[in-house]
Amino acid sequence: MNFRTLGIVVVAALVVVAVAAGGLWAFGRLSYLDSYGSQYDYSVRVSADEPISNVTVLVPLPVSDGSSAVGDAVESREYLLPTGWAYDVVETEYGPMLRLRADEIPADPTYYRAVVENDRLVRWEPIPASEYSQNDSDTLRVEHDAIDLSADVRVNQSIDTLAPEGTEPLFEPRENARLVPCDWPSNSDDTRCYDYESMVFVQYDGPETTNVSVSVELRGANSWWVGGWNYNEYVDHVAVYDLPADRQGWVAADGELRTGVGNYPRNPPQ
Repeated sequence: MNFRTLGIVVVAALVVVAVAAGGLWAFGRLSYLDSYGSQYDYSVRVSADEPISNVTVLVPLPVSDGSSAVGDAVESREYLLPTGWAYDVVETEYGPMLRLRADEIPADPTYYRAVVENDRLVRWEPIPASEYSQNDSDTLRVEHDAIDLSADVRVNQSIDTLAPEGTEPLFEPRENARLVPCDWPSNSDDTRCYDYESMVFVQYDGPETTNVSVSVELRGANSWWVGGWNYNEYVDHVAVYDLPADRQGWVAADGELRTGVGNYPRNPPQ
């Protein structure tokens, strides 16, 4: 093989490699764009180490520009709540908050049967305990040793998880925020952690020895598929743990914000 022929072969091989690489890049980019999604996830948990009654708890909602889209989603969701439990969004001196009320915690278990229409589960219908069967997958037993609520809101634009302050929903109130070392290791140089002070409201009837814990969390995340699931997120968390019975009403709670978690590709969808 002479040098001219060898040169042609080398050039042809380089063209093939370039085309293949371009095809792989295009395929990866298409997979990235098709799978890319952004979502807020909100969760609340209230528990007590002894039975309590006449419970009212107010917890922060993620707020942006004075309103809470997540709060609207919580209000519109249907949950398997026992009789005497309720929730709604109320205005307070600290801004909009989620109010949870329960006749008692823990409450007796409740039982449900699946209602299926056109091969699709449409709701769970309450049934007497006598109609529940552990061996029947169409019936469900729900324990109520704590109040657990959650909501998720999908959005059609990328969430700013690097610097959510001022652009994304965050819990209010938030006072005396300060940058602190992160408690958990992170592979990203972009991760930042902040502590701040917030407020929750707790009121109930119960033994003087009771301890109540309240936690509320928001995750704002972007995720996509390229050779596996990838993501980035920020996490806002407010909690008060083992609150004694003599501390009721508005109480100070610890807030934590963690930003820049995950990996950050170039040119994300806007």
